[in-house]
Amino acid sequence: MRSVLKVIAFLLALVVANEVYQIHQFDEDVVRYADQYHQIMKVQHADVLYLSASSNFAPENTPEDDPRKISQFLSDHLPRQQVEAINKPASHAGSYRHYLECLPASATVETLVVTLNLRSFGPDWMHSELETALNQANVFYNQRSPLLNRVLLSLKDYDDKSIAERHALRGAAWDNDPLPFAAPKHTVSSWCALEKWGDWRNPKRQLADQFIKQYGFVIDAEHPRVKDFDAIVQTAQERGWHLVLHILPENLERAEELVGEELPKLMRMNTDWLLERYRAMNVIIVDNLALLGDQHFRDRDFPTEHYDQAGREAIAAAIATKGWKK
Repeated sequence: MRSVLKVIAFLLALVVANEVYQIHQFDEDVVRYADQYHQIMKVQHADVLYLSASSNFAPENTPEDDPRKISQFLSDHLPRQQVEAINKPASHAGSYRHYLECLPASATVETLVVTLNLRSFGPDWMHSELETALNQANVFYNQRSPLLNRVLLSLKDYDDKSIAERHALRGAAWDNDPLPFAAPKHTVSSWCALEKWGDWRNPKRQLADQFIKQYGFVIDAEHPRVKDFDAIVQTAQERGWHLVLHILPENLERAEELVGEELPKLMRMNTDWLLERYRAMNVIIVDNLALLGDQHFRDRDFPTEHYDQAGREAIAAAIATKGWKK
């Protein structure tokens, strides 16, 4: 009997400690480590939830007639539905799957629109210096006890690789992962070593090599990012959400101009693989890869998915047109 009382007392102590933590420390920890937690709670009763990284935003310091987000332009096409967004810079499917785990059972979301950013499959993003912070935040995005999450955070129960380790993994991928081209374009490193637009000091040469580094990879079923999207599909099916994946536009024109036709072909090959996989799972996947021309991409010194107003409007229109079965 005494041992039973001790167990009960211990469990009660844990309950009280969890309540005290939530009252006095939880909000501060969320602000410090998991800044999307309150946004997730805020948008849980939207009709349509749009998940993305910074591609949703208007570029900074760029005056536009209408600087609204892609998700806000999408809302124009869905006047009877409340559209909300979670758009954390540098986030990706590995983040989104945790955000969805955090949505409580009482959430009334009906449709998920999840950005599929081709560049997020590449080694530079997979092994980004920002990954540790994202992994740290993911400890909070679930339905566990908040106090348990805080304990796990203290124990570093997440992928906590150093920047040097991540750089080493990225470099190894660029050196060794095979591309479907004959040498010397059979790896990213050897392709970048080819002479193009002058030596490495030429900005055009630097940008060309960045295009190769950002899109020089081959996607297959074992890719970690594919497993993230598979998990999102499974969660959506289990919870009865209508899921729309949308492939962001990439600057195919600039890629071909700087590097040649092989790179856009590789980008198209990876996109077609994703289209085939998720359509086979009965998921609506909107192919916007080639939707926009070069003039709609704002960043000129690095390949990104930041668009002008017309580009954001076109993306939203394509999602609204193709994302719902008629």
